[in-house]
Amino acid sequence: MGHRFSQIHTDKNSIFYPKNLCLSVSKISLFFIYFSVSLCLCGKLAFASDCNWVEATGEAAVENITPDEARQTAINRARISAIESKTGVRVHGSTMVKDYQLLADMVQTLSQGYIIDEKIIKWEQELFQESQDKAPLTTYKVKLSACVAGVGEKDPYFKIDAKLNKPVFIEGDEAEITIKANRNSYINIFNLTADDRVSLIAPSVTLPIIPVKANKEFKFPPEGFGLLMSVIKDKKRSSECFIIVATKEPYDFIGMNKKTEGLTVPEFYRNIIKIPSNAKAEEMLVYEVVAK
Repeated sequence: MGHRFSQIHTDKNSIFYPKNLCLSVSKISLFFIYFSVSLCLCGKLAFASDCNWVEATGEAAVENITPDEARQTAINRARISAIESKTGVRVHGSTMVKDYQLLADMVQTLSQGYIIDEKIIKWEQELFQESQDKAPLTTYKVKLSACVAGVGEKDPYFKIDAKLNKPVFIEGDEAEITIKANRNSYINIFNLTADDRVSLIAPSVTLPIIPVKANKEFKFPPEGFGLLMSVIKDKKRSSECFIIVATKEPYDFIGMNKKTEGLTVPEFYRNIIKIPSNAKAEEMLVYEVVAK
């Protein structure tokens, strides 16, 4: 797990590429030729924010997914409910909601509030029967306590727009993210994977800073780099998300990757919330990866 780089000597130049960049359920391999930057990181994560503890429940049925996936779906649904109770923003969904839509729902609520801590209170296993002519399904119901913090007062004149080259990837496809900010800023890209972990994609030790000019499109990976999408063994498909955070000054997020398995969602947002609300703009891109 984590970044492992090798150097190959050729007649023309030195080619650097990571032997293995593995992000839990999906593996995103970042390979590159040569890239240099001379800027330095200067921002530091400096302060925290208060949060309110709320209790919420979520449930999911085991239909075309594994029990582990159903339990994760239930947790995500409970998170949505917790943020809704804090912010008043309602996202409609049912026990039978599809993986992709559920993640999209959670992304929508995460734009309204941050879960910076959570505790599972209890699990329940039940049967769900949509109608009498259909077989009952096993459902998992979770009750959790979540500490939800508001996103704060954002700069209404600081915005970013981001898009993926496609919403669904076949294993082996290359992803490309197009980003445009309306002011000079610095781009940070994270990956929320299907196993509920968040890892930093960029900046990295090799690409330590990503400055972008106002109203100029930036494509990630840049020239000479590639972003390969795949799923782990025995996984047919997964719904995941790129989280793009633009900041007015560079922040040192590289230390977040010390945990090779990635951060939990609350751990991630405990880092993000330390950046002043008016100094950052965020965009989230939900996608699916399908095994060959």
